[in-house]
Amino acid sequence: MGLNEGKSTLANALEGAWEIESVNGEKLAHRGAMLIQAPYAFYTEFDVEKKTFVGSQGGMIEITGNKVSLNVEFDTWNPDHIGVNYEITASLRGSQVTLNFEADGQSFEMKLNRTDNGSGDLAGAWRITDRMRNGEMQAMRLGARKTIKMITGTRFQWAAFNPETKQFSGTGGGTVILENGKYNEHIEFFSRNPDRVGADLSFDYKVDGNKWDHSGLSSTGNPIREIWTKQ
Repeated sequence: MGLNEGKSTLANALEGAWEIESVNGEKLAHRGAMLIQAPYAFYTEFDVEKKTFVGSQGGMIEITGNKVSLNVEFDTWNPDHIGVNYEITASLRGSQVTLNFEADGQSFEMKLNRTDNGSGDLAGAWRITDRMRNGEMQAMRLGARKTIKMITGTRFQWAAFNPETKQFSGTGGGTVILENGKYNEHIEFFSRNPDRVGADLSFDYKVDGNKWDHSGLSSTGNPIREIWTKQ
């Protein structure tokens, strides 16, 4: 299947989780993971054994032909990149994709290997829109600040950020398993508290159209219930 057959061809083919093999032919000193679930893409570097969060970048994407346009909404390495639009050329061969782009006057070639194809009940990019407060569900005021959670077939990552003020509030992610109405996540990185790395959390979940009902106990043992809306 060629990459020039239209937007849906490459968009569908790129969705899911990817592991970084190399950047400009060099291996990373730690792990790098990219999650793509239109209209968002997140890229993060971390070290599970050392419980180190290295950095993360993400934003909204548009895919046409073999071109991926990324508008950066958060970047922990360099907030000056927020609002920048990167034009990326993608070349897909089997389970590996090569991304070519320019940033800060330099050319980059990134090779990634597929982890999963982005399938499952919760595969997608979600924004939290409702939260339980004092025992009642309340709609959240949706402004420039947003919390987006990306879920693929096997991985998850959430990030809270404000692209207008360039404020970054935090991110965390790892692996996820969905079974029998249970959402089970294993944390592999957490920007605000490395002690959370290695933790396992389980929640109940239900999907109704573009709404995801998420409930259970937080890591501190307090009951939570949230509604996430698919983007």
